[in-house]
Amino acid sequence: MPYIVWTLRIIIGATFIISGLTKMIDVWGFTYKIEQYLNVWGWDITRQLVVFTAITLSAIEFVVGILLATGSYRRTSTWFASVIMLIMLPLSAYIMIANPVDDCGCFGDFWKISNVSTFLKNIFISLGLIYLLKYNTTTKGIFYSNIQWLVGCFSYIYILIIGFIGYNVQPLIDFRPYKVGTSLANNSEPVQDAEYSFIYAKDGIEKEFDINNLPDSTWTFITRIDKSESTKSDIKDYNNNQFSIFSLDNEDVTNDVISTTNDQVILLIPEIKYADISHSFLINEMNKYIIGQGGELIGIFAANEVGKIDRWANISLAQWPRYIAEDSAIKELARGKMSVVYLKNGIIQWKRTLSSIPSNIFETSKDSDILATLSPNNKSMFWAITTGYLASLFVIFIINLVIIAVIQYFSRKNEKKNVTLQNKNLA
Repeated sequence: MPYIVWTLRIIIGATFIISGLTKMIDVWGFTYKIEQYLNVWGWDITRQLVVFTAITLSAIEFVVGILLATGSYRRTSTWFASVIMLIMLPLSAYIMIANPVDDCGCFGDFWKISNVSTFLKNIFISLGLIYLLKYNTTTKGIFYSNIQWLVGCFSYIYILIIGFIGYNVQPLIDFRPYKVGTSLANNSEPVQDAEYSFIYAKDGIEKEFDINNLPDSTWTFITRIDKSESTKSDIKDYNNNQFSIFSLDNEDVTNDVISTTNDQVILLIPEIKYADISHSFLINEMNKYIIGQGGELIGIFAANEVGKIDRWANISLAQWPRYIAEDSAIKELARGKMSVVYLKNGIIQWKRTLSSIPSNIFETSKDSDILATLSPNNKSMFWAITTGYLASLFVIFIINLVIIAVIQYFSRKNEKKNVTLQNKNLA
């Protein structure tokens, strides 16, 4: 029944495509989610291995989804998808029952679904794959078998480019609350009578901390609890969806720090152990430049590493003011080990990793507004890359049609030749 086969191919393939693409767009977000799982389970794995795992899993999901949806490598793609679900189905069942995290991270920050919905989704996919394991080879795909490798190759290259930019610069599409164009200025008064506590996990154990007694960086943030209302919510809802900045003495200084009249550069360091001291020259040059333009540079560190800030600042010869924020909020604002957010009148203009900025740009650039030229234009780049990828698939499809037409032409020619020879033999 080809209609059932094609329906399952498209639905399951699209699910894998969206899952792999959204996670690869935001490799850092998927990395943080994996680390959240690992910390809940008490597993200590290096960041490099986690990043490699995040990239590999996302790429496999995307490519397998493309192959499924186009009917390419009908047997291999179905088996690959089945192996993935053989792992994900019991894992989603465990997550639904144990609830170690609030969101499974199946589609990154693009689409957050409950743990129950994730399990039901995986049951449907698994049942569909069981059907495809038996019948997928009975229905031909879009592409001729000899050029299906091109579909897989171009898909793999495309998804790796998306991940490379997302990891080294910023996600090409921002699914988080603090997008470009968002104001970080807190126009409302701070909630004075609200009491918050924060849940962190380490070695499979969860503990509750208040803002004045946050744990060190070996602990992973899980969620925030509003003590005044006895409700549970994500950190991004803290202080009426505003990014909250604190002094080193834990006073909320958001209203005082975020400028609504001048340019501002925010340096974000969510984990000091990953902060590269070799970028100090670039940071200090950027600080000098923006001060010369009438603006300022500020540094924001994770609140649970307040004891390490002064030492890092002394080593890096920091001459800019330093503040703290909840580490998960910092990671929500911008991705990377060290990242920079550029504000005009409190509104986000662009954000990118510090390592993606040329170290000598403030010495060599002849532009009058250097900071404006550093905007990565991520969304335009995403659509340009995606259009190029889809165009390549279209070209492959045209080549595919030509090959099929040539094969059919020679097949008919051979058939006519055989019929002629048979008639002559009969005569």
